Amino acid sequence: MIDYTTYNTGENDEILVLELTGRLDEKTATFLFDCVDGHIKHGRTKLILDCSDLEHIVSAGLGTLVRIHFRLKEQGGQVHLVGVQGVVADILRLVHFEKLFHMHDSVDEAVESIS
Repeated sequence: MIDYTTYNTGENDEILVLELTGRLDEKTATFLFDCVDGHIKHGRTKLILDCSDLEHIVSAGLGTLVRIHFRLKEQGGQVHLVGVQGVVADILRLVHFEKLFHMHDSVDEAVESIS
């Protein structure tokens, strides 16, 4: 299961932060993409995914992150990953996601990078 909460931050609250909790796998990847895509369709193009509480990720989840990246790129936006740790960090390093995504230790650091 994956769950998320959202809040706005940055100048004029233009950045949307999604705090992810749980597992990003075959059962949850499409749900997450659809949720993010809904925000993109409403004009939200500056996105931070807070992965501090993301416990596990599999190939379907990796694919979803890539889809989110390219969907935002099409709209002139960007996605930043925050708080990646543990097994999730190991997997993202293994597939060299640091070359595709902006990765930060904190939301504040990501917001500063975007602004």
